[in-house]
Parts: sequence; structure tokens; C-alpha cells
Amino acid sequence: MSIVLGCPRDCYDTCRLGVYVEGGRISRVVAENDRYTKGVLCPRAAKDVERVYSPLRILYPSINIGGGVFKKIDWGYAIDLLVSRLREVLERYGPKYVLLLEYAGNRGILTRHASRRLWNYLAATQTDRSICNYSGARALKLVYGSTYGVFPDDIEQLNMAIIWGFNPAVSAIHLWRRILGIKERGGQIVTVDVRVTETARQSGSFIKVRPGSDGYLALGIARYLLEHNYIDREFIERYTYGFNELAKHLDKYGLDTVERATGVPRNRIAEFAEMMVHGKPFAIFIGYGLQRRYGGGDIVRSISILPALLGIHRGFYYSNTDGLPLNLAAVEGLDLWPSRNTISMEKVGEELCKGVYKFVYIHLHNPVATLPNANKVAEGLRQEDVFVVVHETHWSDTAKIADMVLPAPTFYEKLDLVYSYLHNMVYLNRPVIDPLGESIGEYQLMCEIVKHIIPDSYAELCPDPYKLFEIAIGKENFERLLNVGFIELKTRPRDEYQTPTRRIELYSTAAEREGLPPLPVPSAGDYCNEGELVLITSAHPLYIHTQFEEIYGSKQSCIYISLEDAERFKLSSGDLVKVWSRRGTAIMVANIDSNISRGIAWTSRQAHTADGRRINVLLDDGVDSYGGAVLNSTCIKIQKIATTDTMEIPTS
Repeated sequence: MSIVLGCPRDCYDTCRLGVYVEGGRISRVVAENDRYTKGVLCPRAAKDVERVYSPLRILYPSINIGGGVFKKIDWGYAIDLLVSRLREVLERYGPKYVLLLEYAGNRGILTRHASRRLWNYLAATQTDRSICNYSGARALKLVYGSTYGVFPDDIEQLNMAIIWGFNPAVSAIHLWRRILGIKERGGQIVTVDVRVTETARQSGSFIKVRPGSDGYLALGIARYLLEHNYIDREFIERYTYGFNELAKHLDKYGLDTVERATGVPRNRIAEFAEMMVHGKPFAIFIGYGLQRRYGGGDIVRSISILPALLGIHRGFYYSNTDGLPLNLAAVEGLDLWPSRNTISMEKVGEELCKGVYKFVYIHLHNPVATLPNANKVAEGLRQEDVFVVVHETHWSDTAKIADMVLPAPTFYEKLDLVYSYLHNMVYLNRPVIDPLGESIGEYQLMCEIVKHIIPDSYAELCPDPYKLFEIAIGKENFERLLNVGFIELKTRPRDEYQTPTRRIELYSTAAEREGLPPLPVPSAGDYCNEGELVLITSAHPLYIHTQFEEIYGSKQSCIYISLEDAERFKLSSGDLVKVWSRRGTAIMVANIDSNISRGIAWTSRQAHTADGRRINVLLDDGVDSYGGAVLNSTCIKIQKIATTDTMEIPTS
């Protein structure tokens, strides 16, 4: 009989897994046949057993003795050293000089959220966690007051799905199977993207846009709907604010202007608008990569108003976490200790190199491999006067340059409560095997540090995990969860808006107060200089960021370009090329791809380069006006350095 767990990785689907254990070891992992997972295992979970028992697991505490060599130490010494260095920095410099770097390597309530309690109490410096979906989330909150939209069960009622800047056929395969059901029922699937993705190839219609011009396309459609009297006037009057201001603003977005900006013919724009009108009810599935660029917030804001103009409540999907009754702030202690110093996640490398931080604690995150301007991130962490602690399951890029490395368990080895940012199921994960080696969980380690740093505050900082679960989902839900191990949470109404006016704010009153334009003002596109390409990175089906490189090996070092650009730069598939941006240089292998348009280069996220680096050494560490990352606005140059026959790869 299998043991049911929810997968807590940074993935939309948050699948229900069945785990079989024999003799104290996991023997296999299967997908449960519930209505979300439907018996389908993704390529990552299919290799979970191998990953749990990988020779690259970190099993014991160790310290760096130089030259990339680590020496095993016992936990007593590890805690004493960690605490002495942390206490020294707190007493000599203050909490602003302590930096916590963490993200979504595991999204469990206990692992991710509760383990922030100490750092919030200390008022240590943290990032704004803006690397992923920040600009788009802020944009949606300006319009709707929150980010939630359609849930998976709502897809059954849709006649059309619009997949905008999103590739769920790779990054959300269970959601994609649900969406394909629309096509099977005779409905429409339309994909809008800068390249012909796996999702686009399975869709009924595809619209290719120039990078960064999506906001123009959305507002051009909005103007078409207005000009042809397709607007749902009754809905607008009852549920929206600022329609007249928006209508006047749309004068700037005629079809000729939009065609020039986007590269989409005006008749195709009109056809797309007509599909929306006659395809109701529909939902727009908005991708995260779409908004990781300059102007990304305004792109999402522009797209999100289209369903409202046609009388659809929250006719989009982006992230549904705030549509669930979760009290994450209380779990993290933000109701008690709200004040802390915050830095931009995109600027971590730059901030580290200033030499301000003397103690850096890293878990659930591989910043050397995943943050932009990665050369600076590594340089900053290697400084002599900073003590770097990494708590990790496997030997990552970041662990290899830390001063101290501590072993963490996988989610199969620890207690947690798991929720989804797609659906409304939550899972009580109890450990199915004992922790490997001497690994201990993130919350447990935090509480060990508390015992030594501030023992008098232990009860306040380290409540019983089950008490934290009750705080997170409420007493009634918690009692139901204890009985069965997984439950559905009640979702918030889609016709409820948390804006200042309690309406859909087409003209945002909050934006005015925050120094942003009250109406969306999207960019006409990403523009690089002559001889440059816009570099786009996105998910690979075998990996979640850098997780599962332990199983599938390093990501390929190919960079994909159009035939037109290959001719322009005199390149052939297989050529070794130098690729550089204002942030760094890498060696890669060129690959001509008919799915790529002129002016664009594509590679998988966190790809290794042929000279042993990561693609992140090239990525732009700028910040969008909405506060999020601009990774997909990186401009690069490319030059052949060798053909396939004469290839000799330089090493870093």
C-alpha cells in the first residue's frame, strides 16, 4: 500500500504522489489517480528514488578547508561555529549585516515559511523574492486587488483557453492536460508567444509576437472591442472603475500602430479579438517568463483587463495562492516582527560585492546558478570577510563555494504541509523514511539556532509544527486534514475584488499612490542594438531550475537562433560561439531552429555553458518598474570561434 504525499517543489501542478517503502527504503514513486494528477508522473518525480539516494546527497556537516575541499565535522561543532559567527556579526555590526538567501526549492509551510521566523525576529536582511512572478503579481493586484483567477475545475466550463507567454506543455503538464480537454470538447486553444513552443504546436491557433510587445497587442485588442461595441456595458458599470479613462487611453493603440510594434498583421489582431468575443467563457493563462522583462508589469496589466471588458470575472490564471484561506504571514511571524531590511533579488550579486554582509545563510536556493549577474554573486560569496552557511540536500553550485555546508532532508524525510499555487488541495506530508545521514529539516535547524542565540524566546519562535499548520489553514480545516491527510480548501469568490474601490480598477488608484501610471503603459517591445539578439530562457522538461541535474546531468550548452540570424552572423548548427552581454561572457554551441524568429536567441533556464559556466552569467540584473526581474530583456552578441570539426572548448 502506498503512502500519499503532495509534491512541494516549485511547480504549478503540486501532484499527489504514492510512495512505496520496503525495508526502510523508498522502492518506487507513482502518481495517484486523483482528478489533478490522474496517474501521470512527470519526468522529475519519475526519478525521485534515484535523487533521494543520489551519491551527490549531502549527508553530514562539513567545513571548507580550501581548494574546494570539505572536511566532515560533527553537528555539535557545526552549531557552535555557526552560532559564534552569527552572534559576532549581530553584536559587532547589527542584523542588517546578516543576509538570508532563500527561495522556493521546497514550498512547504514548515520548510519554507516557518523557517523564516528567526530571521524575521532578528530583522535580518532578506530579499524581496522578486525573481519569478513579482511584476505580474503586483500588476494584477493593482487591477483586481489579488492574483487569483480560474482554478483547474473552472476549466471544464471554458470554451476557449488563451495561453499567453506560457508553455504549460513543459512546465505544467497536468494543467496542460486539463486545457487540452477544451480542444477535445470542440473549443479553441490559442497560444501567443515569441517562439513556436511545445504548447503552440499542440494548440489550434498560434500568434507570434515580437518580444516585449504583448502589452501593445492586448491594448490593441481592447480598442478593437471598444470600437466594435463588444464591451459588456452592464458589467463595466457594476464591477469596474475608470472605464472612461481607459477608453480615452486606448486611442493610442490603433491596429496599424499595434501591427508595427508587434509584427502581428492587423487582420490577425481583429480575428483574435473576434475569437474572444465569440469564445466566451474563456480564460487567459498568463506565463511568468512573459513578465520577466522591462515593462513586464504593464504587459500583464494590459492582458488582464481583456476578460473584464467582455464581462468575465477574473478570466485569467496567474497564481492562485491568495485565493486560498492561508495565513502565511502569521506562520512566518510577520504579524509579530514585520520590520526588516530588504534588497532586490536581482541585485544580490551587486549587493554582496559591496562587502556589507558578514554572515550569509542560504537554504532552498541555489543563487550562484539561478540569479542574474552570476559572476558577481559567486564573487561576493567568496569574499574573505563573509561567512557563508548553506543548508542543502545535494551538492549545488552554491554549496561548493560555502564556508559551511549542512545536510538537509528531502521532502520524503520530513513533516510538512503542502499547498499549491494552481489548485486548492493541501497535503499533510509525514516522513515516509528516516532522514538520510545526519540531515535535519530547515525548521528544526532554525530552532536549534534559536536555542543557542535567544533561548528565552524559544517558545515564541518555535511553536509545535502542528500548531503552525493550524495557524496556516484554520482550526476546522486542520482537524479535517488530520483525519484524511489531504483536503480541498474553499476558494475565494471570483467576483470579489480587494482593490481600494472594491472594483476591477481599469484605472488604478493604488498605482497613483505608488508612483506607477494609473493606466497600463506598455513598451512597444524589447529593443537591442544592431548586431544584438534578445536572449530568452525558459523551463526544461527534465529539471526544476537546477534540481535533477544530479540525475539527468547538466543541461545542454546549445543556444538556439533563427536561420536568418545564422546567415547574418555566418553560423552553422554545431559551431562553437562566444556569447556575451554587458554582464558576462560564455561559450556555447549554436543550433539553428525554425521555431525561432529573427532577433531572438533561446536556451533553457540555468543551462550550463560549454566552458563550465551558467547562462546566468549573461543575464540582465536590472529591475522592472514594478519591481520584478528582467531576465528576458538581456541583449547579447554572438560570434563564431570554432566549427564542429575544429572545436576546442576553453575552460573557465
